[in-house]
Amino acid sequence: MIRAKISELKNELSRYLRYVRGGRAVLVYDRDRLIARIEPVRDVTSAELDDWTEGLVRAGVLVAPTTALPTDWLERRPPLPVDVVAALLEERESGR
Repeated sequence: MIRAKISELKNELSRYLRYVRGGRAVLVYDRDRLIARIEPVRDVTSAELDDWTEGLVRAGVLVAPTTALPTDWLERRPPLPVDVVAALLEERESGR
């Protein structure tokens, strides 16, 4: 398995995803603490995915939708008080 710190993963995401596509798992660390594992997904049928989703709803991890999203829901987003792209670039430059 390959190890990656969060900052490395953010900066080199495409490279790590190539490893995953190749069948390898990536362990993600926050400093010295393991927080996640990214691994290849096997072929899943839609029935298996539905069963998995229903299991998450039963466990209380997900909440099933009660209505469909309106078609214009993206246009109705509130304006953000900050420039998200500028904040992202600043974060990348600072190495966080």
